[in-house]
Amino acid sequence: MAARPRPTARKIVLGQELRKLRTAARFTMAEATEGLGFSEAHLQRIETGTSSLRRAQHLRELLDRYSVTDPSMVDELLKIQREASSEEWVTAFTDAMTPTQMSKFVGIEEIARTIRAYHPLLPWGSLQTEGYARALFAMQQPVLEVPTESVDKAVRLRMQRREFITREDDPVQLVAVIGEAALRHIVGDTEVMQEQCEDLIKLSQLENVTIQILPTNGKRYRFAADFSILDMGDELPPQVQADNAWGALAMSGKPRDVGVFSRRFERLSASALPPEETVDYVRTLAREIS
Repeated sequence: MAARPRPTARKIVLGQELRKLRTAARFTMAEATEGLGFSEAHLQRIETGTSSLRRAQHLRELLDRYSVTDPSMVDELLKIQREASSEEWVTAFTDAMTPTQMSKFVGIEEIARTIRAYHPLLPWGSLQTEGYARALFAMQQPVLEVPTESVDKAVRLRMQRREFITREDDPVQLVAVIGEAALRHIVGDTEVMQEQCEDLIKLSQLENVTIQILPTNGKRYRFAADFSILDMGDELPPQVQADNAWGALAMSGKPRDVGVFSRRFERLSASALPPEETVDYVRTLAREIS
């Protein structure tokens, strides 16, 4: 399946092509941007797919510097540039409670073929109920010193992301490994937690969703931080995402980074309960919560 022409996907495509052209022309980023109307740092963001060239003239000047003269190639890249310059719907949720790069992450998440996600302390965002998400963001409200409106926006965005795995048309394939602690730490109250456990059981019945619990007992491979690996098929490079302690969201499409986290996920999945045992385990946890 070809990647749908979402702005974020087009940013990545444009960045890939411009990096290839710059490398083939043997230009450094400083040499490529010298005398043009944008900075070396901006070109770096463009090549990594986190930004786009807003002006078609800037793209024309860059292609001219790279000695790209084929009219069909220039027209195709200009078309991609126009599509990449439009805003994603997620920008409407931009807020102090929304991590840096969330727009890029959600844009990729929406068009991903498969997502492999690991969360040791919380259910993966797309698996959270509205009640759980609201209680979670409400806990952060006084820490971040943001208004209630920010909590509402964050919850609405999380529910929008949930639709990526529950939609009928081409849902994202999700494989999630969740730490047992995620269901033992009470967020909100026991009713919120029981609803969350019941919802995980329900979601695990979907053909496109696989959920595994990583128990706290036993000698098992573990990793402290949450991360996800987003595979978009043959058209776009896979991306790895991780959060940090400052609440920022980091992403990388470097093959080495994707490889390290892929091997890490394989170890975590092998250490977790098989999917067929996870449902009964979650039911047991739900009874213990009560």
